[in-house]
Amino acid sequence: MNVKKEVLYNVLIIIAIIILDVIGDYIIFDKDIFSSNLSLFLFKITFTISLLIIYTINYIYSAPRFLFKKKYIQYFLAFIAMIMLFAGIRFLLEEIILYNIIGQHNYFFGTPISKLIGTYLLDSLYYTLRVCLVSGVVCLFFRYNENKEEIHHLQMEQEKAKLSVLKSQISPHFLFNTLNNFYEELYDDKPETASDIMKLSKLLRYVTYETNEDFAFLNKEIAFIEDYLYFFKRRYEDNFHVSLHIDGFIHNQKIPSLILIHFVENVCKHGIINDKNRPASISLIVKENTLELKTKNHINTSDTYTEAGIGTKNIKQRLEVIYKDNYILEHQKDDTQFEAYLKLEL
Repeated sequence: MNVKKEVLYNVLIIIAIIILDVIGDYIIFDKDIFSSNLSLFLFKITFTISLLIIYTINYIYSAPRFLFKKKYIQYFLAFIAMIMLFAGIRFLLEEIILYNIIGQHNYFFGTPISKLIGTYLLDSLYYTLRVCLVSGVVCLFFRYNENKEEIHHLQMEQEKAKLSVLKSQISPHFLFNTLNNFYEELYDDKPETASDIMKLSKLLRYVTYETNEDFAFLNKEIAFIEDYLYFFKRRYEDNFHVSLHIDGFIHNQKIPSLILIHFVENVCKHGIINDKNRPASISLIVKENTLELKTKNHINTSDTYTEAGIGTKNIKQRLEVIYKDNYILEHQKDDTQFEAYLKLEL
């Protein structure tokens, strides 16, 4: 659902709430705000403005950032803050600005100050709770439909990708059987070549069979990267200058499959990797709840090097669907160097 439709529906919902509130005042309290009583009409306007501000804050910030992410303590604190904000806005509009215009208070100021404050906060609690419930439910409805559309789009893209892979494949079983035959034939005479064939078979098997799911084990993704870099090292021999540094405890964490290899591939295909004076670096830092990937390389001017890199758009779409705003993806580029940074929650 696009932003214009969402805004329109919210406006209609807010108008419906205001109409129901006016009808409720008329039926329950016998108050007609459209009567000749101007003060009642003005108090209703200031009250509605206060509610709309809290509605907007909860809809845009508090509910999606805290409530929907199960950060209940943070949401409770935000709710307390919204109560105080609602009370402050009402007091400013009703008891200061409006009082100076019409000379009338909304609340009876002849009562003790402690009782007046208690009544004011209790009313603010009730109205803030009501508007937060409505805005929270409305926001949840829109986010749910938005997620359904994004997941459906991602599934369609994934199915297209699988179909494309299937169309381009020679029979995988035939390929792996052939590689195994080469391995057995070369094992005695050329053990190093046989070992390389086994690594290649392992690498291809992982891509073909073990990355069909959205998530993969981190240790297998790292092993895939190491094998990938190994073949570049075999190609360039002693003239390969890409360092891979891994720091942290790796066990059964899962990450989106084939996410990390995108950044490694950009380094090897579009960066300078065969100059010891301009080495490239890949750093992977695994912490308790986060994973950070940093890459840095000099730009290969003989290649068409784009800041986004090959496939970055698709990578970003996947990350947005899976993590929403709980990830960081950054690129920095100058005339000679390119850096990429990725941070994910585990």
